Amino acid sequence: MANNKILDNFAEIISQLKEVPGNQIELEQLNSTEEKLQNILFQLEFELVNAREQKKWEEVTKLELAISECQRTIDKVRAAILKVIIIGINPENRAEMQKILHEIQTARQTQVYIDFAIRLLVFLRRLFL
Repeated sequence: MANNKILDNFAEIISQLKEVPGNQIELEQLNSTEEKLQNILFQLEFELVNAREQKKWEEVTKLELAISECQRTIDKVRAAILKVIIIGINPENRAEMQKILHEIQTARQTQVYIDFAIRLLVFLRRLFL
C-alpha cells in the first residue's frame, strides 16, 4: 500500500536525522533525505491521480497541499546540499522527532496520513532553514 511506503520513508528520514551527532549532518545524509523525499513526492502524485479519478475532491485538495509542501521541503534540502550547512538538531527538535516517530505508527493504524504528511513536511522544512 502506497500510504505505508510514504510513512516508511518519513520514518527513515526522521530516524536518520534523529541520530545526527551534534548539529552536523553529512552530505550523504542530505542526499539520502532528498532521495526519500523525492520518492514520497512520486507516491503523493500517484495518490493524487487516483483521488482525481475517483472524484475524491477533499482528498485531492489535501494531496495537492502535501505535494506542494513536499516540493518546498525538497527545495530546502537541495539548498542545504549546496551549502552543506549545519542544521539545528537540538534537544527540542530531537524530542519532536521522537514524537513524530510515534505519530507515524498512529498514522499507519488510522490511515490519516495526508494531514500528518503535511505537518511533517513543514517540520522537516524548518530544520533546513
